[in-house]
Amino acid sequence: MPVIPALFREAETDHPAIAQWCSTILAGDTARLLLLGPHWSGKSHTAYAALRRLLAAGYPEADITVHQALELKGIYEPGMIENSTRVTVIDDLTVSADLAREATVPLETDSADVQAMMALEAGALADAIARLSLLPRRSWILIASSIEGLIETVGEETAERLLAVAEQAELAQRPRPRLDW
Repeated sequence: MPVIPALFREAETDHPAIAQWCSTILAGDTARLLLLGPHWSGKSHTAYAALRRLLAAGYPEADITVHQALELKGIYEPGMIENSTRVTVIDDLTVSADLAREATVPLETDSADVQAMMALEAGALADAIARLSLLPRRSWILIASSIEGLIETVGEETAERLLAVAEQAELAQRPRPRLDW
């Protein structure tokens, strides 16, 4: 499966944080970026634009891994992060916390088995991010809605470490596309 999905194959950005992130990696150094912003702010688009820029400059596709947070937490094993590529993107890191926070109706309580599974998956995602934040010579983009959501998702200690080692780029809300069915 290609690193850039069809939806983002034309993604472009002029965001200065992306230009800096790509330049740093292409120069052989390590770059770490937290892309923050509300839903529909273009975070995923911006991250894929960064990957397109790397690939266009000759960076090997085999050295890039992209994970969707919801999928990663279901398949995660501790060695996945340590044995991964030099560039990693994890999209929608805070989506579970965001969905719970933005619910407009009271949510039904899940069964104990479901709650246990969700706790294991949340712990797996937090572990993956904690491990990634500690690896030297590893470049990454983590996509999250906010610092608060990041703390809720990965814990305060890991969030503080991420904030200490990563550049941050906050994207503003964009108008939602109008869908006429």
